[in-house]
Amino acid sequence: MDEPTIELDDYEVPFKGIVEQSIAGIYILQDGRFRYVNETFAHMCGLRRDQLIGARLGDVANPAQRAALLSQYERKINSRGPSERFIIRRTLPSRPGCFEIHGTRVMFHGRPAIVGVGIDITEQERQRTELVDAGRRLRELVSNANSVREKERNRVARELHDVVGGMLTALKFDLSRLARGIDAAQDRGALGATAVQALQLAQETIEAVRGISEGLRPGALDHLGLNDTLALEVSLFEQRYGIVARFCSSGCAFGLDRDTEIGIYRIFQEAMTNVARHAHATEVTVDLGWRSDGVTLEIADNGLGFGGDDQDLEGHHGLLGMQERARELNGILLLGTGPRSGASIKLDMPVRCEDILEEIGE
Repeated sequence: MDEPTIELDDYEVPFKGIVEQSIAGIYILQDGRFRYVNETFAHMCGLRRDQLIGARLGDVANPAQRAALLSQYERKINSRGPSERFIIRRTLPSRPGCFEIHGTRVMFHGRPAIVGVGIDITEQERQRTELVDAGRRLRELVSNANSVREKERNRVARELHDVVGGMLTALKFDLSRLARGIDAAQDRGALGATAVQALQLAQETIEAVRGISEGLRPGALDHLGLNDTLALEVSLFEQRYGIVARFCSSGCAFGLDRDTEIGIYRIFQEAMTNVARHAHATEVTVDLGWRSDGVTLEIADNGLGFGGDDQDLEGHHGLLGMQERARELNGILLLGTGPRSGASIKLDMPVRCEDILEEIGE
């Protein structure tokens, strides 16, 4: 195939009419020098046309990008591949920005040259940077909210356990003494019944506070570990909601640090709450997998799935929070369809060998 050839002398009038008025920058590079640039390209570079035409590419390139730009030029001038993209960072203090250049090899006056265009993308890059920064700030906000929420849960759990729990225990003790110490007075039966009812109420309150405290701060993790805690929670879930729940663990379980275990537990907790409240499922399966290089947790149900009407409910049922928790664990949260056409949420979290050894050492 013949190589493209341009001869400015043959097309001088239409060339000037089209190229000189183009809103895109246009340039020709040959022997490492600019042989032609239009006014737009010179303006993008922050120079005059007479400063650019005849100048070496390496002399006018941004020093931080000079090596990469010259390397791409040499690669392009010695090959016939498709046009390649390169972003130039303009470092002028008065007009910083960037523009994108494309170039392709042609024959110019009988010798290889690069002809290409430049497009100012300063505004697009600014918007992209703002979008990336906004995403980063949002992740930091969610991460901070998770951290604050966890601290608040711990504080409330301690208050419930230490203060309210202590008071109710004292109440239970006093009522027990009252029930035992009532004499044979005429109203002994009524007083006894009242004492027994109060005693029962105190016991129910203690159990309720214990349940709330456990929900806020999963103390079972400290005593049972992640594997047995999730197995227990799945069993309690089935009793509480009447949804058939199965737990399966594969691989050899190993110790994880406290924050990692809590993060996995919270993802499990939020996913199971979604099943109970929104999925309209009759069955749910929890699979916890232990690998030498990581941990996986998958919760799959036979309910509506993510395409159901409830998908538009507030916050997508905590999916953003679960995804951010997964990110904090350096893991990935995958959403999909379960084996029985319901919803599936899978956490895939890598674990380094040194992390496991450190945890064992502690």
